[in-house]
Amino acid sequence: MQEEWVDDDEGSESEDAFGDEKKVPERLSKEQLAELRSEKEKLRKFHDLAKAIRTNSKGEVLLTALRRGFEAARTVQADAQTGALQQKAIIFTESRRTQEYLYNLLQKTDFAGKVVLFNGTNTDPGSREIYQNWMKQHAGTDRITGSPTADKRAALVEYFRDQANIMIATEAAAEGINLQFCNLVVNYDMPWNPQRIEQRIGRCHRYGQKYDVVVVNFLNKSNAADVRVYQLLAEKFKLFDGVFGASDEVIGAIESGVDFEKRIVGIYQQCRTTEQIEFQFDQLQKELESQISQARSDASEQLLNNFDQEVIERVRVASAKSLGRFEELLWRLTAFYLAPYARFESSCHSFYLEHDPFAAAEQKQHPIHPGPYRMGKQIEEANTYRIGHPLAQQVLTNCCALPTPKVELRFDLSGSGKRIALLESLPVRSGWLTSARFTLNGLETEDHILLAGVLDNGQPMDAVACKRLFDLTAEAGQPLLLEAPDGLTNGVQSEQQRVLRELEERNGKWLDAEIEKLDRWTEDLKFGLEQEIKDLDKEIREIRRDSVAALGLQEKLEHQRQLKDLTVARNQRRKDLFVAQDEVEARREALIADIEGKLKQQQELSPLFTIRWSLA
Repeated sequence: MQEEWVDDDEGSESEDAFGDEKKVPERLSKEQLAELRSEKEKLRKFHDLAKAIRTNSKGEVLLTALRRGFEAARTVQADAQTGALQQKAIIFTESRRTQEYLYNLLQKTDFAGKVVLFNGTNTDPGSREIYQNWMKQHAGTDRITGSPTADKRAALVEYFRDQANIMIATEAAAEGINLQFCNLVVNYDMPWNPQRIEQRIGRCHRYGQKYDVVVVNFLNKSNAADVRVYQLLAEKFKLFDGVFGASDEVIGAIESGVDFEKRIVGIYQQCRTTEQIEFQFDQLQKELESQISQARSDASEQLLNNFDQEVIERVRVASAKSLGRFEELLWRLTAFYLAPYARFESSCHSFYLEHDPFAAAEQKQHPIHPGPYRMGKQIEEANTYRIGHPLAQQVLTNCCALPTPKVELRFDLSGSGKRIALLESLPVRSGWLTSARFTLNGLETEDHILLAGVLDNGQPMDAVACKRLFDLTAEAGQPLLLEAPDGLTNGVQSEQQRVLRELEERNGKWLDAEIEKLDRWTEDLKFGLEQEIKDLDKEIREIRRDSVAALGLQEKLEHQRQLKDLTVARNQRRKDLFVAQDEVEARREALIADIEGKLKQQQELSPLFTIRWSLA
């Protein structure tokens, strides 16, 4: 239903922007007036219909839902066979008015006397009584914090745990309280923000919960939009099933839950037919599909890998015994190259350099300190070993110069203690892999390490899977005389094209940003000069008026000299404006020419190594 606002004051007048003319609003046509009367009559009928409703079917269904939910929760608890059965349910609503209605409804049933309210104020008579009794019970103990708000919340939660069976809560209960003794969540009013739903379930589905949490959602199946929202929340975001936290990665993929909620609100407000609703939700789902699929894939890989190094980096777990992926690779390279020259303590990622392997190196620019060295957490008695340290730079330089003959490497997956899904799911556990250094000299000089692989069944390997091989230790075999398959060359070329596409996209965004900055500078320059010209015009008009009003000849002459100076200045500003516009165009042309020159990239591909690999 659309709303139309009409100005009833037909005799009112309004001035235009210049104050010269007054306009009278156009009168509505007969057809428009008839349409408004028709809509007014519809609104009156809707109002009468709403007043005629005596029974809230949704409230009646709640009683059935609670009994079924308690039965399901009872079954879950009985299967677990731990402790006494708990009949606890939290019902979430969106408004205080709905909360009061549900409370009065339940008080007329067998749940009477077993219901507690929870909202942002908790000032109803029942809550005040619970709070006062709680204060008397815990008087003189440290349970009382002195904050009435915090103590009221604690009192209501304790009453729900020990005496009540049902808590009717607004969104105020979705954060900051722990209800792990309750395993039935009823979303009487379903929010559209998936993060809010996750928070609600998280009140019960948390550490200390002994049973699976049962979630009951109210859904109007005759409303196409409601149905599609639920499908997104349940099927795409996986909010109501799976392991605890499984939806976190998916929810994180949609950026802001508030933005998602706004999109849903827009669909409800704009769409009037089922076809429009389906179309808009299809568009929204397509936009989210790739993000959600990628998030699920990442989450699955993290779980399957059993918290390997990549997962530790993602969740940013700080540990003295763990390194980031980059630091781990640097540590392993250093341990390999400096093994004959240093004592290594792998448990704390530290080493002491007993002999300087670069003492005779002419290219060495900085003296190498014997140590001790330590990676990761910095301590006072040790040098921090990092990529920028002269020793690390010298190690990298020398390692890059080492020969890389074609050999067979046997990677140890089974003995690594890691579960790497990408490698475990390979149909064949052997193949070929090559690496190359791809250098681009364009807008900037960039180096890329390309990895390409081919399985022994001829199937190309994903570049990420190639990369994950090097998370494992390996044993080197004898040098190979076999020729590598042609698929390796094709794989390297595909990786080159991928890098070039990404570079082109970045350069396009950079060009857009530079043009936008140039346009803003142009507008600022133009606005400043035009404002100066307007100010000079205003001064000229004022002096002309003063000259006409002046009585003495000498005063008139003085005004004319001022007019001449101001006119010269105004003409100069006009010239400056044209010069500035020409300068802007010259800068734009220079920028485009410079970019065109830099986009003529010089590409260099340098092979690094080729191996034949197998997984143990």
